[in-house]
Amino acid sequence: MSAQNTIDKVVSGIPLVVSILVLFGGGFLGTWFLVEENVYYFAYESSESGFLDGRSTYDYYLSEMAVSDTNGEYNIAYDELNCNCENRDGVFFNIKLLIYLISLSSLVGMGILFARSANSIKNLDVDHPVQKLISPIGRFSAHISTVALILFLAGYIVIGIPGAIEADYDGTLKECLYDSSMSIFGSEDCFVDTVNDQAELHSNWYPGLAPFILIMGVLIPGILSASSAFDEINGTSTESHELIPLSPQYFFDPEGQILFDINTGEVVASFTGEDRELFYDEDAMILFDEASGEILFSPPID
Repeated sequence: MSAQNTIDKVVSGIPLVVSILVLFGGGFLGTWFLVEENVYYFAYESSESGFLDGRSTYDYYLSEMAVSDTNGEYNIAYDELNCNCENRDGVFFNIKLLIYLISLSSLVGMGILFARSANSIKNLDVDHPVQKLISPIGRFSAHISTVALILFLAGYIVIGIPGAIEADYDGTLKECLYDSSMSIFGSEDCFVDTVNDQAELHSNWYPGLAPFILIMGVLIPGILSASSAFDEINGTSTESHELIPLSPQYFFDPEGQILFDINTGEVVASFTGEDRELFYDEDAMILFDEASGEILFSPPID
């Protein structure tokens, strides 16, 4: 196994590892979006001064949201009725689906490299469907699919998460914070009237670590793997050159009576110390005993 082949296997496996880590990892590694809200109340008679009634934080994960507010700290799933998260539930479901597809394409790309080393695969006919799948074009297709999927996911995150939050808060007290102009990074404040006073709402939001870990951990290795596969298609990779066997070139030393391969240095035949009249035909690459006519060496027939 060449060093380049080992490097290709390691690099192609990174997107799969990162995808699994983001899918099933918890804590800050699994945080996709963070929102912090503050509410200030103002009495109508003394509107110049206000007091902070509550601070809330919302940490978005793939299946649930971690909330910290005046009621304490708790988790709420997007599909719970009291979450009012119908659109966010749909967006994060699609994000999970895309991550599974990225994992699958990464697994195929890595599997192609490992399959090439299997003897059962090597013995298949050139026209066999498996041979076509593990070809340089098949490998390139798998890696370029991974790159395309992660780029699509990045765009979907930027558009989908803010859009889902805006849709879920439409018609509620907080709709002035999350309107159609909401972007992936931002902050907003607005005033709302309550029964006895006026409240000023503040909110700021930004992506968590999970999108950055996933995008960079998949995109960079994916591009490197696709580039390596493209070089393999063009026959410019180190591995492709190593796989091309050199034709043997034999040389016979009449004094030492040794026949060896110039390319590898391998001693093919040795008659040292034997009292024979040997003759080597360089064109036919045949060594024979002149006295008896016995052929002592001839190149193997492919």
